[in-house]
Amino acid sequence: MKKYSVCFLSILTILTQIGCKKQLDALPKDALVEGNTIVDQQTATTALRGVYYRFAFATNTATNWLPNELNGNILAGFMADGRNTTNDEINKLGSTSMNSEWGREYTLINAANGVLSGVNKVGDDKFADGRKQQILAEAAFLRAYAHFKLLSWFGQWYDVNSKYGIMLRKDFVTSTNYAQARENVKNSYDFILQDVDQAINNAAETSQNVYVNKWTAMALKMRVLLQRGQGDDYTQCAALGDNIISKGPYTLESNPKDIFYTKGLTSNEVMLAVQPQANQGSYYYNTSGNYTSSRSGYYVATDNLKNLLNNDPRQAWMIGPKGKANKGWYFIKYIQAAQTTTQLSEVAYAIRLSEVYLMQAEAIIRSGGDIAKAKQLIKTIMSKAGITDFSVIDNTSDPQQLLKQTYYEYVKNFVGEDGTAYWALLRFPLETVTQLRPTITSKDQYILPIPHDEFVNNPLIGDQNPGYKP
Repeated sequence: MKKYSVCFLSILTILTQIGCKKQLDALPKDALVEGNTIVDQQTATTALRGVYYRFAFATNTATNWLPNELNGNILAGFMADGRNTTNDEINKLGSTSMNSEWGREYTLINAANGVLSGVNKVGDDKFADGRKQQILAEAAFLRAYAHFKLLSWFGQWYDVNSKYGIMLRKDFVTSTNYAQARENVKNSYDFILQDVDQAINNAAETSQNVYVNKWTAMALKMRVLLQRGQGDDYTQCAALGDNIISKGPYTLESNPKDIFYTKGLTSNEVMLAVQPQANQGSYYYNTSGNYTSSRSGYYVATDNLKNLLNNDPRQAWMIGPKGKANKGWYFIKYIQAAQTTTQLSEVAYAIRLSEVYLMQAEAIIRSGGDIAKAKQLIKTIMSKAGITDFSVIDNTSDPQQLLKQTYYEYVKNFVGEDGTAYWALLRFPLETVTQLRPTITSKDQYILPIPHDEFVNNPLIGDQNPGYKP
């Protein structure tokens, strides 16, 4: 195993989740580090694997997508700390541990920038036909994914005219270029979409579902367009969804339970996932163990989630018995009723085809499009879950009410995955957000504060987000 001995003086904040010390122990041979020389396709591929390693937030023993699975779902009120479910991160974000998202995502961006810089310096003759552009496309996607996460967590993504965007890291960070100001929201969106379009245009047509291809890039673009919501964004989003569904290589599972209980990475519905490390299922400090009674600290489903799933077939395989001390409900979407961690329970899911259906439905409704088509998309997802009574959809004519039903489907399908439901909630007008999640009464609560250390180490960063102290 290769180790690495380079620490960046001014990247302390970015690497807080890894820890900058004399050596980062036991990094795998394909982890990207400064000093890796990209000279041909083989070394470029090795470096790219290092970027995926950061995407998975991996160590040699385990990947860690727990923040992706928890943070948005806690804030939306559907998951909570099993030791104290009254302390469910009710959007008092100034002291929240969720600020770790800053370091996680900028670490991924820096790795992606290392590949983009290195590969661009190598001649085309060192690559098989098209592979150079595919590697660049995958790295651009991963940089876009991370920048979009940062904009969603730390920027006023809901106001395209706001000055409160994010730092756009376009180059590999060294001790000489760390200090940088944040961009405005418009420029943040523009750069993210530029990277996503590069991935759509140049990524491979098909790939294993732990790697990026053009279809996953199209799905990410749908997420970005739905949140920006400007001009023809919704129409574009709906068209992308139609393209993925009608022409892409993916199909919905007959029952989504099978993805989590039997199929995992073999499911043809899974568009992009995180593959666990070898023997991760038996490793004590793995991810899905955080939902089991064997941990002193663990996470549960809330009453809100259980009640939302009343009379829904999904409740039986997502909600277990009452948690310790009668607090919350065991969340068994990954660990099953036996609460046993396995390699299957350690698979994490970034994008599934079901989300494309719901995003297309939402985009159609928001654009004033064919409501009948939107309803059919929603009912298709419901039917796969075992729902047979669609009267709540059929009898809904008001677009805002139909958007609520779409939101409920986001929750029911993607709770405990990549936070999809949280931003679906925040896309409503504030009064609707407050109605659905009474603890959110101000748009200042939509986003996190930039971590204090960033202001210490980066004098150019600019202003703290409204509602928080620097």
